[in-house]
Amino acid sequence: MSYTDKQYERVKEILLEHRGADDPITSREIDDELDMDNVGSFPTTRECIRDIMFQERIPIVGGNKGYYVAEDEEEIAQAIESLEGRIMNMTERKMALRRAANEVDYVEEDDDYDVL
Repeated sequence: MSYTDKQYERVKEILLEHRGADDPITSREIDDELDMDNVGSFPTTRECIRDIMFQERIPIVGGNKGYYVAEDEEEIAQAIESLEGRIMNMTERKMALRRAANEVDYVEEDDDYDVL
């Protein structure tokens, strides 16, 4: 955990203020208030949001426009459908990579590994 308890509680408060798909907040906007990250992808902020979801069991949805607390079953169902689609795409890419790796021989057994 690379954030403080105070930051955790403030992120939770901020997320609870953003209910419904029409009112998302980005990790950048959260970080602008709390200054949790010095990296543009906001890994500490995103870690905190993830931890809040798991520990507090708050239905936080994340997407292209930011994070929000789902207001109803439809928003939750849409978020789950989106996650399932992403899982399927990643599984297909993993399988394609394995197939390609099985067909490609980059180094023969007798090759010298010293490229210099």
